[in-house]
Amino acid sequence: MVNLLELREGTRFESFCKALLVEKYRRFQAFSPPDGGIDGYDDESETVFQFYFPEKEPRKNKIVADIQKVLHSGGHFKAWVLILPKDPSPTQLDWVNTAFVGTTIQSSIWGKTQIEKMLRDYPAVRDAFFPTEVKKTIRRLAKGKKPCAGDAEEWQAINAEECAELKELIDLLAEESAKRKRRKVSGADFSREYGEFNSHFRLSSYGRLNRNLMGDARSYLEQKRYARRQGETKTAQRQRRIDGIHGIKQALRIPEAEYRRELIMVTGADSLRAMSAEQLEAAFQYFRKKQWQHESQRP
Repeated sequence: MVNLLELREGTRFESFCKALLVEKYRRFQAFSPPDGGIDGYDDESETVFQFYFPEKEPRKNKIVADIQKVLHSGGHFKAWVLILPKDPSPTQLDWVNTAFVGTTIQSSIWGKTQIEKMLRDYPAVRDAFFPTEVKKTIRRLAKGKKPCAGDAEEWQAINAEECAELKELIDLLAEESAKRKRRKVSGADFSREYGEFNSHFRLSSYGRLNRNLMGDARSYLEQKRYARRQGETKTAQRQRRIDGIHGIKQALRIPEAEYRRELIMVTGADSLRAMSAEQLEAAFQYFRKKQWQHESQRP
């Protein structure tokens, strides 16, 4: 099983499709833009291939427009295949079938199921584009990034747009911190802020954040900005941790007896009010991880 959405962008998906078809068809020819709606052609079976990696759901106008380009190209072919990262819906199949009404061309859409079937025959392509988690870990270690407990697998991690948003928020914290101290922002300021964020979410890098925790990350960074502006006291910090733990307990519907047992297991104390700052932080991180595990198991 692979997650084709890991490819994340059209050019990467196109490269993957071309690599796969080169293995499957000995006379396959890949084309570069401008391609007139034809991303590849197999001379032996006389089949035209079109690759489409939509940002959201496939658009009818895009699919039909590409078909019309091919039909008006004057080229001779017997079959037309659209390759998508997800299995097609009945509506999408209807779009394609309707576009070829009145022709002798056989049309079809290949999605996740068909692609996975092909990958079983060509494991080298699968390994090149979908390395195992072990290989990914080795790569991260080679870059000096030790994996952490909170790291999400790549297909579960935040996307490029969310990474950019987090970077902007974290950088802003560093810049505001330096401004309050009436000096220029330095590399140490950025390193500290990224280190605190990664430590809070138990990450090797902020880009490894699970997408289900993006809302929590925004809230954490905004609260941090607000607390610094207001000069938050230690008492207020404790209360935020206590409120957070109680909120998770309520959200996960943890029975009272189980909740107390887990507090003792993690900190040795069964009451948040009686805990030291270090114990309270340990309890908060424990229940955050518990919440993350619960959310990651949702269908």
